[in-house]
Amino acid sequence: MAEAIMGLEEPGSRSRMTRSKWLLIVVALTCAVPVLWFTAFRSAAEAPLTCDAQYEALVKQAKAQLTNGNRTAAINSLIAARNKLRDCETPSAKDVAPIWRN
Repeated sequence: MAEAIMGLEEPGSRSRMTRSKWLLIVVALTCAVPVLWFTAFRSAAEAPLTCDAQYEALVKQAKAQLTNGNRTAAINSLIAARNKLRDCETPSAKDVAPIWRN
């Protein structure tokens, strides 16, 4: 009873608590490292297409569809290419300027 009031511990209980903390840290790192590794290197391996490449792909797709006689799909591909070109445009200073002056 006096040990419970005084907070005295058994000699081995502190090392058990330390071991359990280390075990928890090791388990957490074991789970976290592969996730971080794959997210970092997957994005480098699968680099997204640039705007130019996406635009060119849409134009080639439109040409192929026009060659096959599908005019509607070709027009839709050209519209998508035009929209891609708009999305990829570098904004000018006039575009990013504030509407109201300070």
